[in-house]
Amino acid sequence: MTDVQGKAIPVVLSGQALMSLRESGHNFPSAVGEVVDNSIEANANHIQIVTEEGQLNRKKVIRQVAFIDDGKGMEEATLHHYLQLGFSTRFMSNDTIGKFGVGAKLAGLSVAMRMDAWSRVEGSDRIQHVCFDLGKAMRDEKNGHEIGIAAPDEEPIPPHLLAYFPEGSGTLVLWSEIDRVSDGHGRSTPDHVRNELNKELSRVFREFLSGGIRITVDGLDLRPHDPTFRSQGTWVDYVLAEELRRSSKLPNQSESQHFDPQIFFSEQVPVEGTSHKIHVTITLAPPEVLRHKGSGGDGMAKQLRLPENEGAISFLRHEREISYTMVPRLYPDGVKTPDRFIGFEVRFTPELDRLMGVRNVKRGAVPSDELRKTLRDIARKIIPGVRAELQRIWGQQDRESAKNSGEHTPIAAAVKKVDRTMPKSRIKSVPTPVEKERAYDDMAKDAGKDHTAEEKAAYVQNIADLPFVIETVDFPGDQMFEITHLGEQTFIRLNERHVFYREMYQPLRELAEGSNGDGAGSSVSSTAKRAMEAIMLLIVAYAKSETQHGTPDEQYGELRKHWGSFTQLYLNKIKDVL
Repeated sequence: MTDVQGKAIPVVLSGQALMSLRESGHNFPSAVGEVVDNSIEANANHIQIVTEEGQLNRKKVIRQVAFIDDGKGMEEATLHHYLQLGFSTRFMSNDTIGKFGVGAKLAGLSVAMRMDAWSRVEGSDRIQHVCFDLGKAMRDEKNGHEIGIAAPDEEPIPPHLLAYFPEGSGTLVLWSEIDRVSDGHGRSTPDHVRNELNKELSRVFREFLSGGIRITVDGLDLRPHDPTFRSQGTWVDYVLAEELRRSSKLPNQSESQHFDPQIFFSEQVPVEGTSHKIHVTITLAPPEVLRHKGSGGDGMAKQLRLPENEGAISFLRHEREISYTMVPRLYPDGVKTPDRFIGFEVRFTPELDRLMGVRNVKRGAVPSDELRKTLRDIARKIIPGVRAELQRIWGQQDRESAKNSGEHTPIAAAVKKVDRTMPKSRIKSVPTPVEKERAYDDMAKDAGKDHTAEEKAAYVQNIADLPFVIETVDFPGDQMFEITHLGEQTFIRLNERHVFYREMYQPLRELAEGSNGDGAGSSVSSTAKRAMEAIMLLIVAYAKSETQHGTPDEQYGELRKHWGSFTQLYLNKIKDVL
């Protein structure tokens, strides 16, 4: 018989338990956020995050990350307990971001095998240090030794990190021997991880960043990202201002330029079946973000971080986002692609933690049935109106863009007559009937001639026998025009967003249309019309030249892009020299 009499055994085998707790559900950005929480609670004004790369299984990965803040630091007794699971000076408090005493510890263990912390309080010249090494703890436990955290010592800060430590009070936390880093999508390359980290932190801590707290990742100051588009000085404001400034739509504007959304709902609402309230906000992105139908997945949309906003609801607790995800069966008729332009935010106080499903890991929230019903009722009332407004705006844009449709028809018809006696196309690739039909559908849509089947059919019939079809359309980027070759026929799309169109062609058209038939005005109008003809014939002549090559897209595709970008660059930089 086994002898079970004797001294009590530990409730938990610490080393093995800690290895199991590494599966706490963190990814790298959410783990980093837990340390940032502590820095904010310590009244830090500047939080620096410094990553270091290394090799793991022959792959380049992040192997070490340091967090440095200028907060109030930790007294010796607090520092000794800093790495102890369950210890918190704010345990179960409803007045702070954290309350369980496990956040930063579990976060560190979830990605790294060793954690170190150095801290100094105001008025002291001593920087004290504690550490915990999980690998060593496992070995000690296996050899029968008790696992613990040694009292603070005065081990110096690594020399390469010393320059980051503040002159007064502050704390430095170092995670090393990192072996479990991913960016939330399973990718572990340093660039992907850092990019995802920046995106997550700028959204999660947007209220603090907007309030003046600095968070720096590898020397880059983060800008707040507000998925409801209401806050000023955000990432979206910065990207839009840069894009408009680059294309000369916003000359000499300051970075304080803000692009306002439409706010459809922003109210305190009671949670059904309880005495609690939440604050719900639903918005539609500003027109500069909406741009035009079909733009939600292009390069600019990705830069504006729109795809991840599709159907996502941002839950904020104490101004800190704890979840940004889709709640099943909340949006009426399910989530649709254009919903990425809709901002949906829920703010609540810690008293609602149980209803929100808040856990000791501040990642994810599972609203209770009562809260889900409250949000679903609001969504059913508000979301259809937001969607309708979005379609109204896009429809208006389609109608406005259609004003320029057909402006080049006289040129295209004249070119058709002359083209009969000119060299014919030598393009080898001939589109299939399906490809040609798709190209015609796209051109009809771009020209604003697809509101009805009859309108589209009439447009297609009108352009079917033209060797060159020319339309003015709106598309992002710095290409002056796009060329699509369809064997014997070529489509030319002149980009009305390009500076060449806005500063050259559009003013000429206004001059041409401004004549009242008398003297000088008529002469100016005639000159403007001839200049417009010359510009379009120059572009048609270029497109015609491309048709004399067997594979023009391969041969001249890059040339077109460079021509457009260099033209835009020169027009932006060189003015009033003649």
